[in-house]
Amino acid sequence: MTDQTATEATKRDKGRRYLVPVGRLLLPSEPDYVHLSLYEWEPRSELWLTGLALCGRSTEQGALPEGTEVTCPNCPLYQDTYRAVLDREAGRAIPELGRSALASLPEQVRGAVRESGLKQKWIADRLHVSEKHLSQLLTGRVAMTPEWAERILGLCGMELVVSVRPRSGVGR
Repeated sequence: MTDQTATEATKRDKGRRYLVPVGRLLLPSEPDYVHLSLYEWEPRSELWLTGLALCGRSTEQGALPEGTEVTCPNCPLYQDTYRAVLDREAGRAIPELGRSALASLPEQVRGAVRESGLKQKWIADRLHVSEKHLSQLLTGRVAMTPEWAERILGLCGMELVVSVRPRSGVGR
């Protein structure tokens, strides 16, 4: 951790989690990307720790300096979903216009599960996850990736549909 990163960490609220840039795991097979990861205070070790990158890749421990450019092409795909969860944890409201389509995935999938009439225990068993993990996915406590949404929706007899369209109000 650089002196700048250490200084930034001391300014953070130890009761909250943050998204920070992190370096790749230093293995020859790992692409040379800067990733995004959750950053949280670990009271037992009294250290700020990072986890896996948002894209699921292993990373070096510790945050890079604030403002470091994220170069991983996949981490930003999950950034809005993670920010929505962190905003909920911090008690901040999320403006509807600022939410991405991915941020609403847990609500949509939770509605599909309810409509299907399937029990969460049955779904969790089929997905080989705990009921607690499935519940966290459906409530947004754990990031709902498009891959998880497809797996859950498939069990409910539904499919995930993704489309691209021009933004409203944006001229060409």
